[in-house]
Amino acid sequence: MTREKENYNAFLLHFLERLNSCDSIEKKITESLTDICEYYGFKRAFIYQTDGFRYFYLKETIGNNDNILRQRFEISEMSNQHIAHANGKSKPFYACRTQNASWDDVDIIDFYRVDSLLIRQIQDSEGKIIGFIGFADREHAISFIDEELQMIHLILGSLSKEIAVREYKEREVRAGKTLSSIMNNMGVDIYVNSFDSHDMLYANESMAAPYGGIEHFEGKKCWQALYKDKTGECEFCPKKHLIDENGQPSKVYSWDYQRPFDKCWFRVFSAAFAWIDGQIAHVITSVDIDHQKTIEEELRIAKEKAENLDRLKSAFLANMSHEIRTPLNAIVGFASLLVESDDKKERQDYVDIMQENTELLLQLISDILDLSKIEAGTLDFTMDHLDIKSFCEDIMRNYDIKKDKPVPVLLAPGLPEYYIYTDKKRLMQVITNFINNALKFTETGQITLEYHLKENTNEIKFSVTDTGMGIAPEKVDKVFDRFVKLNSFSKGTGLGLSICRSIIEHLGGTIGVESKLGIGSRFWFTHPYTG
Repeated sequence: MTREKENYNAFLLHFLERLNSCDSIEKKITESLTDICEYYGFKRAFIYQTDGFRYFYLKETIGNNDNILRQRFEISEMSNQHIAHANGKSKPFYACRTQNASWDDVDIIDFYRVDSLLIRQIQDSEGKIIGFIGFADREHAISFIDEELQMIHLILGSLSKEIAVREYKEREVRAGKTLSSIMNNMGVDIYVNSFDSHDMLYANESMAAPYGGIEHFEGKKCWQALYKDKTGECEFCPKKHLIDENGQPSKVYSWDYQRPFDKCWFRVFSAAFAWIDGQIAHVITSVDIDHQKTIEEELRIAKEKAENLDRLKSAFLANMSHEIRTPLNAIVGFASLLVESDDKKERQDYVDIMQENTELLLQLISDILDLSKIEAGTLDFTMDHLDIKSFCEDIMRNYDIKKDKPVPVLLAPGLPEYYIYTDKKRLMQVITNFINNALKFTETGQITLEYHLKENTNEIKFSVTDTGMGIAPEKVDKVFDRFVKLNSFSKGTGLGLSICRSIIEHLGGTIGVESKLGIGSRFWFTHPYTG
């Protein structure tokens, strides 16, 4: 055996051992390219691989430090002659400028920007060209005999299989990453469990995040992963909706679901399908509809409020005609009697009745005007510093001169002096409304106005307490609603307390009532205190 034959056999044996080794594919390819370059005297080696659509990219090179080779080229740039040469069935294409190369061969050499070229295509399982293995710029311009080219063809064929495997794995990884990226960024929660065993098979990031991560789902049944208190299949499991009578996947089933631990709403879509291992799996996709549910609930409440408001306004208008007509009839009627009467006492009684009904009519009109201003946002406020004690004493003097009140109206003793920044007129409107309401429903006992500084707050709390008939429990929460009257037989519009609430809220306070039927009521409000 000649030395040349021994070297070739050693090269071939080493080459095949490397391809069959447990080394990484990357190492196998790189070192194989290097060995072929060294054995056959090429300065550089390269691999082009396609993106599957438009371009061939320079995937890997040996000895291309000067960047002579093209980085990429369009598939359409290759001529039919080029493809025919590169797609040889039994031997690779080889050409050298200095060896009387044909014009076609020179075109191919020029295409790769080298002086000599040996090239073999890489094909996928369907025979489609997915790349090229090439070697360029041979140190010695010596032609290969057909036998050599045929052997090189076989060697590169073995190497091309490794390259094809690498490409397949890389595409598999890219596809997996792409799919994972899609699954994690499509704005929905997704998980998969075994149809029969309920074992968790997959969960995307958005699904796993509220539970602390993917690790939470590993090795668990779906009900164990999703619920703390479940010990078996959920009673609402949709599996029965997902398969036909033959046990085959049938249709997508959807329903709305509220997550127990945070009360978020989701629209859930379930389907059965064949998992990667062939078993039937259950895929669940859920879309966050919590905002939608919130809007729906707000719309429902708004609709109910609007319907209720419409009913109240209708009742108000019907009542208003009666409430306005009553004092007007009294004024007109007693005015006629006043003209006809000569009795001094009788005439004074008529005047008193007319005065009372005039005041009532003015109050009705005032409430209606205030309501319209509140709805339009134009209710005026004039702010100034106010001495609360003097203010409350002034209110008491107004009630002291009234002789027809059923019970005394008192100011609680020993009240301190406080100053607040407020609208005196509007504050008086609220307090007098409280007192007047108390007078309507209190026949015995007394009515008391008081105030105090709330502990650990910067608020003054005012209250009007009576010993009247009290408010029915079912009406307590509605007393500040518009058009609501504490007693259907009492005079008034049902607007006063609603107006009071709007005033107090504008002044930065809160308002409320405490009442026991048959014992009395306590109306209160708070007001900011700056000290």
